[in-house]
Amino acid sequence: MITDIRKTEIGIEGKLYSKVFNTEIDVMIDEECSIEYAQKCAEHFNSLNSELVETICRGAKAYCLDFMEIASGDWDEELTIPVTAETPPLEMLKCFKPTVFIVEKPEDKNKIGYQLECCCDWEIEHGMEIDILDNKVVYLSSFNDYSPWYEYDSDEYNYINQI
Repeated sequence: MITDIRKTEIGIEGKLYSKVFNTEIDVMIDEECSIEYAQKCAEHFNSLNSELVETICRGAKAYCLDFMEIASGDWDEELTIPVTAETPPLEMLKCFKPTVFIVEKPEDKNKIGYQLECCCDWEIEHGMEIDILDNKVVYLSSFNDYSPWYEYDSDEYNYINQI
């Protein structure tokens, strides 16, 4: 449940406790989005099924491994856990956490769509973005402030396409 809801200069803000990640995160809601719709999105987020959580973790692992390979010699960050091809996907939950839950005006009020901005061990500067639409991860990569409503193609840097 989103709490501490208030209107600010940049939109509607609040707080959300994430059961999956065991942390409180900031909430940003588009001014044109109803609070009721945002609450439905928050309820969905707090009841993610294990399959969707594993999909997120598999995408995060693909992103992490690719980032480490691309950055190789220019990267000196320390991961919370060693990440290799053999790392169990759910172990990735130790390496990232959501910091902002974003809900924009839905294109279809019958579908749940939201975005998560996350910090992660491997990409300190850009973090990670997870876009969920209708119980499916549609985008997972560096934070680009895309949208769950965007029509994603098979972009190689959308790591959800690599799992």
